[in-house]
Amino acid sequence: MATASFRVLSLVYAKLLVVVCIAFLISEIVTTNVPLHYYEGFFAYMYGGSILFLSYVFGYLLQEPSGRTGAAGSRDCNTLFWNKWRSRGSPVEVSLNNINGSHAETRGASVARLRKARTSDNDHSHGGFFLRVGAIAFGLGAMVYNGLELGSYFELPNDSDCRKILLAVNPCLQATFTFMQMYFIFANPKLNIHKLKLVARFGLMHVVATNVCVWVRTLVRESLRIFVEYAEEGERHGDEDHSGELEDHEAIEDFSSFGVASVAGRRGNQTCGRVNIMGSIVSDASPYLFPLIIEYSLIGATVLFVMWRHVGRCPRYVSTDSDDRSSAGERRPTAGKVDCVGVSKGLFAGLLVVAAIVISLVLFFVLVGRDDHRRLAILLADTSHATILVLMVLACLAGFIKCRQLKFAYDKPDDLDTILLRISGFGLFLYSTFCLIAAALSPQKNVSSVLLLITSLLVVIQVLAQLVFISDVMKRSVYLPEHDRTKPGRQLVTFLLLCNLALWVVYTMEIDKVDANPVQLHFYGPLPWAVILRATLPLAIFHRFHSTVVLAEVWKSSYRLQ
Repeated sequence: MATASFRVLSLVYAKLLVVVCIAFLISEIVTTNVPLHYYEGFFAYMYGGSILFLSYVFGYLLQEPSGRTGAAGSRDCNTLFWNKWRSRGSPVEVSLNNINGSHAETRGASVARLRKARTSDNDHSHGGFFLRVGAIAFGLGAMVYNGLELGSYFELPNDSDCRKILLAVNPCLQATFTFMQMYFIFANPKLNIHKLKLVARFGLMHVVATNVCVWVRTLVRESLRIFVEYAEEGERHGDEDHSGELEDHEAIEDFSSFGVASVAGRRGNQTCGRVNIMGSIVSDASPYLFPLIIEYSLIGATVLFVMWRHVGRCPRYVSTDSDDRSSAGERRPTAGKVDCVGVSKGLFAGLLVVAAIVISLVLFFVLVGRDDHRRLAILLADTSHATILVLMVLACLAGFIKCRQLKFAYDKPDDLDTILLRISGFGLFLYSTFCLIAAALSPQKNVSSVLLLITSLLVVIQVLAQLVFISDVMKRSVYLPEHDRTKPGRQLVTFLLLCNLALWVVYTMEIDKVDANPVQLHFYGPLPWAVILRATLPLAIFHRFHSTVVLAEVWKSSYRLQ
C-alpha cells in the first residue's frame, strides 16, 4: 500500500515540476513583470537536484561492498536464488527441511547472514547499446550548446541589466548534469535500485522532469530566438515597401500585443547592450545543436522513467560471510562475434542511397544560393526525397513477406525502443501534415506544390509501414538452421537501416532550410513556418535516428539462432 502511494506521489511530483516549468516559461513570454532570477532559479533547482541525486547514486548506491552481480529475471529471480543456495548445500536447506526439528536455530542464524543488495541488474537493458551511443553523441552536442550559451554571457557588459550570475551558472550546471546523466545511462543500462527506494523514486522522477523541462525550455527559447531575428530584420527593413515583409511586420505587431516583443527586446541586443564578440557562431550553430538537446532529453527521460518503474524489482541477496562474497557474482556472457551473413546486397544498395542523398544535398546547397538555379535545387531535393521514400515503402512490403519465415513471439511485450519510435513518429506525422495542408491549399498550383503533396503523403505512408514492420520483426527470431544460413529479410533490414541514416542527415539539414521551402513559406509566412519547423523537426530527426538504432538491434538480435 505504501509502495503504491509513494510511486503515485513521485509521479505527481514530476508532473508538478513540469507544470511549474511551463507556467514560468509562459509568464516569461507574455510579461516582463517576472524577475529573471525566479525563472533561472527554478532551473538551477532542477539541475542542482538532478546532480545531487546522480552523485548519490555514484557515491553510495553503486559502491556495493561485495560488488554488484547480475540478477535473474524478475519473473523467476527468487526461485533461481534459492535453487542456487540449495545446490551449494547451505545451512538454509537444512533449516528448511528441519523447520520443526533441532536445527531451527541454524535457520535463524543463516538467514541473518543474508542481506538485500543495494542494486541489481535487470534481465533486460533499460536502453539498448546503440541508443546509449546515440545519447553520448546527442549529449556532447548539448554540452557544446551550453558552452556557446556560456560564451554569450560574457558578451554582456558589466553594467547591463541582463548580466545576472545565474545566466552563467545555469549553463555550467546543465553541462554538468548532461555529462553525469550521459555516463549514468551508458554505464548502468540494467540498474535496478533496492536501497532507500523512496529516495530513488523521487530522485529518478526529478531527473525525468528535468529532462522534460529542458526539452520545453529549448523549444520555447529557439522559437523566441527566431522571433527576435525577424523582429530585428523587420525594423531594418521597415521603410521598404515589400508586401511579404509588411505581412511579417504586422505579425510581429500582433505578437507585441501579448508582450512577446518586450521580452524579446529584453533578451535581445537593444536593451542588454550585448557586445558581439563571438560573431554569428551561436545563431549559426543553434539550428543544428538545439535538436540534439531535445533528442538527448527525450532519451534521458524515457530511459530513466523505465528505470523508475523497475525500482525494487528482482532484488539480489548476498551473504555477509567473507567466504561467500567471491561466489556471489554471476558470470556474464561473453560477446559473440559479429555475424554479417545475408547483408551484402542490402548494404551496398543502402550505401548507394546514402551516396545519392549526400550528392543531392551538396548540389542543393550549391545551387540554392543562385537565383537562376534555385527552383532546380528545390526540385532536386524533393525528387530525391520522394524516390528514397518509395524505395523504403517497397522494402517494408518485401520485408513483411520475407520475415514471415521467422518465428513470431506473441507474448513478447513492447519495449522502450518501440515506445520511443511511436512518440517520435508523432513529430514526423505533424510535420508532414503541415506540409500537406500547405501543398493542398496553396493558391499557386505548380510543380513544387504537387511534388510537396506527393512527398508528404509518401512520408506518412512510409512511416506507418515502417512502424508496423519494425513492431513485427522485433518479435521474430531465427529458430531453424536453414534460416540461420539464409537470414531471410536481413538484406532489407540493412537497406532500411542505411536509408533511415540518410534521411536523418536530410532532416538535420532541413531545419536550416527555412528559405528553401517556397510553398510553406508563402502559405504560412516566414516566421510561423520557422516556428513550426523548430517545434516538429527535432522529433522527426530523432525518429530517423532511432529507427536506425532499432533496425541495428533487429539486425543483431533477431537473426541470432535461438
